[in-house]
Amino acid sequence: MREKYMWLAIIFLLLLTVGQACYIYERNAVAKEISEPPGPPEIYQKAYSEKAFDAQWEELEKWRVKVREQINQGFPLLDPDFDDFFNDRFFSGRVNPFAEMERVHSQVSGEFRDSDKTLFDGYWDKWFQQRMKMGQFKTELARTDKDVTLTIRVPGLAARTADINITDDRIRIAFSARTSSVEKSGEGIVKKETSQSYIKILPVPEDAARGTGKVEIGKEEVKIKFERKKI
Repeated sequence: MREKYMWLAIIFLLLLTVGQACYIYERNAVAKEISEPPGPPEIYQKAYSEKAFDAQWEELEKWRVKVREQINQGFPLLDPDFDDFFNDRFFSGRVNPFAEMERVHSQVSGEFRDSDKTLFDGYWDKWFQQRMKMGQFKTELARTDKDVTLTIRVPGLAARTADINITDDRIRIAFSARTSSVEKSGEGIVKKETSQSYIKILPVPEDAARGTGKVEIGKEEVKIKFERKKI
C-alpha cells in the first residue's frame, strides 16, 4: 500500500513538473513574439517610408486643391498660404527639401494655364523672395578643418533681437531691421525711421554636422557656427 502511494506521489510530481515547463515555454514564446516583430528590420523601414510618403502626398494634394480654388475664385495667395504647407513638417520629411520645393512649384504651376499660371508664379516669386532670398542681407560662409561658420549681416538689427531656430534640415531666422533716412522739407531736415519684420529660411551647410549649430547675435550681425562633418 505504501509503495502504491509513493508511485502516485511520483506521478503527481512528474505531471506538475511537465505543466510548469509548458507554462514557462509558453510565456517565453509570447514574450519573444512581442519583443521581436517577425521579419527583417528593413521591411518595417520600408513600410514606414511608404506611410510617410503617403502622408506627404495627401498633404500636397490638399494644398494643391486649396491653391487652385483660391486662384479660380480670384483670391490672392498670401505668405501664410505658402507657410502652412512649407513648414517644419515639410522640411523634416524630405531628403532634399529645397530641391523638392522647386519641384512642387513646377508641378503646381504646370497645372494652370495662361493668366492663372502667371498669377500663381507671381505669388510664388513674391513669397520665395520674402522667405528664401537674403536680398540686402549679406551672408558669408567660412570653413576651417573643424567648423563651418555662417555669418549674416543685418543692417539695423539691434543686438540680441533675432530669433534663430535650427533643425537638421534648415535654419529659420526671424528678426526686425530698422532703416533711417533724412529728407529736406520747408522747415528743415526731417529724419525718418522705419522697422520691418522678416522671416528667412536657409539650408544648413552640406558639410555641417547636424545638431551642432551655435548662435551668436551681435550688433547688426548673426553668426551660426557648426562643427564640420568628419570624413
